[in-house]
Amino acid sequence: MDEMNQLKVFTVEEANRLLPRLTELLSELQAHQSEISVKEVEIDTLEILHPSNEDGKPAPHVAREMQQYNEQVDRFYDCVDEVHQTGCFLKDIEAGLVDFYSMYQGRVVYLCWKLGEPEVGYWHEVGRGYTYRQPIVQEGERESSG
Repeated sequence: MDEMNQLKVFTVEEANRLLPRLTELLSELQAHQSEISVKEVEIDTLEILHPSNEDGKPAPHVAREMQQYNEQVDRFYDCVDEVHQTGCFLKDIEAGLVDFYSMYQGRVVYLCWKLGEPEVGYWHEVGRGYTYRQPIVQEGERESSG
């Protein structure tokens, strides 16, 4: 079976060990996403001001900007690939959301982590999202009821 098709099931500890690298990758992704958006506007503006020549090729300075844009997009997808290679799921780059398959209370769920949180402390049902996340209760602990 191909490595990319294998399901990785994490413990909380395994997920937490990935957080330093995931923090770096998500920060890079957010920066790349911002740079790409700016570059798209720059290219659109240049294409309006300097239309392609008769043979359909962009002006040299527009072509340079397009090359830089493509390089930024490649770096962005390299980061996305690296996140996926860890076995977790990138849910929202802008919000910095990552999910990890896990076994919790006898069923498969997602452990849920958001960029900036010191550790994985939440879970939610597979098929549900961030708004449905709940605190992880360790065995022997009881949730307080108010």
